[in-house]
Amino acid sequence: MERFVRGMFLILAAAGPVWAQENAATVERQVETLYAQLREVTGKESELQERARQIDQDLQPENIERSVALIGTTNAGALRDERRQQLERQKAGVEEQLTSLATSRSRLEAAIAGAEAEAVRLRAAAVAPGANDPITRPPAEKTAPTPAFPVAQKKPERQRQRKRVRRGVRRISTPSV
Repeated sequence: MERFVRGMFLILAAAGPVWAQENAATVERQVETLYAQLREVTGKESELQERARQIDQDLQPENIERSVALIGTTNAGALRDERRQQLERQKAGVEEQLTSLATSRSRLEAAIAGAEAEAVRLRAAAVAPGANDPITRPPAEKTAPTPAFPVAQKKPERQRQRKRVRRGVRRISTPSV
């Protein structure tokens, strides 16, 4: 039985670095994919920023006037207003897309940072397999978990008794008729 346990331990010890290397490669591929997505989001952002600049330029009064000059109408003022409103709607849509892309970019950057940290940890585990092995790792110091919200301290017994007495007095007193 002892030989079996030793044999299993040796097999697990030998397989640990291989497993860590495979996981590190997987995480590195994930990082590359995230970087590709980040490049794509950045490209879309730059295109939308250019579109927003173009819309700002189109919103200038002289450019609105030029855009509707070739359209024959008896009410040119209404046509200019309609064109301005159309451009403002387009600009609002572009700004909304830019906000969405900025959120996506920040999420991707956070995911890249986490994945890179995981890849570093896995590479370190592959180089020094005993460092992250739960079997051979020395136990960490145990500390009490910190509560998610502040814990109210208990009041001394005497203060609690005073409140009970006061509450009791209030209940007993009744208006006289």
